[in-house]
Amino acid sequence: MTTAQPVTEEVDVMVVGAGPVGLFAALCANDLGLSVALLDHVWRGYGRGHATLLHSRALGLLERHGLRALIHPESTRVDRLELHVDRALVRTIDLPEPALAVSQLTLEKVLLAALRERGVEVRAPQEARTFVQGKDAVNVHVMRRELVTLGSPAHYSEWEPVDFSKISARFVIGADGYESRTREALGIEAIEVGALQSFAMFEVPNREPASSTARLGLDGGLGDVRYPLPGQRTRFGFQLSEGLDLPPDAARLRSLLSSRCPEVRLDDTGELDVQWASVMHFERRLSRRFGRGRIWLAGDAAHVTSPLGNQSMNVGLFEAYDLTRRIADCLRSGESPSALERYGSEREREWHKLLGVNVSFELLPGAPSWLSAHARRLVPALPASGPELSEILRELGLRLD
Repeated sequence: MTTAQPVTEEVDVMVVGAGPVGLFAALCANDLGLSVALLDHVWRGYGRGHATLLHSRALGLLERHGLRALIHPESTRVDRLELHVDRALVRTIDLPEPALAVSQLTLEKVLLAALRERGVEVRAPQEARTFVQGKDAVNVHVMRRELVTLGSPAHYSEWEPVDFSKISARFVIGADGYESRTREALGIEAIEVGALQSFAMFEVPNREPASSTARLGLDGGLGDVRYPLPGQRTRFGFQLSEGLDLPPDAARLRSLLSSRCPEVRLDDTGELDVQWASVMHFERRLSRRFGRGRIWLAGDAAHVTSPLGNQSMNVGLFEAYDLTRRIADCLRSGESPSALERYGSEREREWHKLLGVNVSFELLPGAPSWLSAHARRLVPALPASGPELSEILRELGLRLD
């Protein structure tokens, strides 16, 4: 007796990874009239979402899909940045366009709801195991898992593989994050472009009147950030060079505020209500290529950088938008996938500038004296990307070549 072979599903685009970038890539592809399969290797529930800043370029993209108005009620506007160098205020910058502080959970919920309205569901937990590129498509073997109870009586449960399927996708977008299996399948190395950076992050109630001003500090080779959050809260982030083993509690926050943000006034009682805190580690990495053939990368699958400016996710959203448009053009015109090489070269150049790789920092006439020493750390810490970032840098007296 012969075993029946699984039927191969055919789609225009397979998106691997259902974080914000993967969700947005699937939405963009669907709205361009492309058929989409969206996979994630884990079942994504609704836990606490990290706060993030949505830059004006990302907000413009969300508005194209009718989503900005849905995010706005659960966000806080950020339109001004105080820049501190060695604990002294050196510049107050009006952002060219406002950013919005919002939880990643809110962003993901809005994107998921929009996809469901369009009939696109996240297939999870499903893992793309192998990718075989052909002349006209990528054949992907997919493993589906289910939560299986083990033992009798039940002792514990595990996500076990239960079946395999095949998907033939004209193109694949790998948005599967830091440990991207898609990038690994392509044999593309993600190289370190800087030392590991560690940050202590805190969220506390805001004891001051509501503000739309963020703070960025550059102090002794380290960076720190403060920005308002929805619900009368404030996010603090401090890059660390020591004390990584210390708990991120109220005492630690008080010490960091005293030494790094002396202008922040605490209440007289000496109490700090830390609602959430964590110590996080970030490798600054960049993929050697953004893809080849019919498989391309977007978001953290291709780059990881400092969390201070929230650039990796914001630029990743633009990459999802840009890549899906180029794929749609290829499918409609019958062009070779080689047309996507330009996507790769443009994204590589953008990230060379953001990460300070193979780029020169040119000080413009009238640039302040402190800028030369801090330019390389300043660029990835600013809450902007694309044309708005270039405008802020010009205002400060800096151009990247």
